[in-house]
Amino acid sequence: MHDLQDKYPDDKFEAILRKPTPKAVPEWRIKCLDCPGKLYNPGPGDTLSNYEVHLRNRQHRSRVNNRVNGSFA
Repeated sequence: MHDLQDKYPDDKFEAILRKPTPKAVPEWRIKCLDCPGKLYNPGPGDTLSNYEVHLRNRQHRSRVNNRVNGSFA
């Protein structure tokens, strides 16, 4: 996760532990703080490749750039 934050220093995201049911295995999710309401599953395996696709997404990049540049279009 730290490598991804180093690669995308302007992007805001955090890991969240999904509340498991009593018999379920706890699962991690990644929450994008630039895209409200968006939660992502890490993967495949122990990688963050699925989430990195989101970080490269055009709409996400636009939101990050607007926040960094102080414009809210």
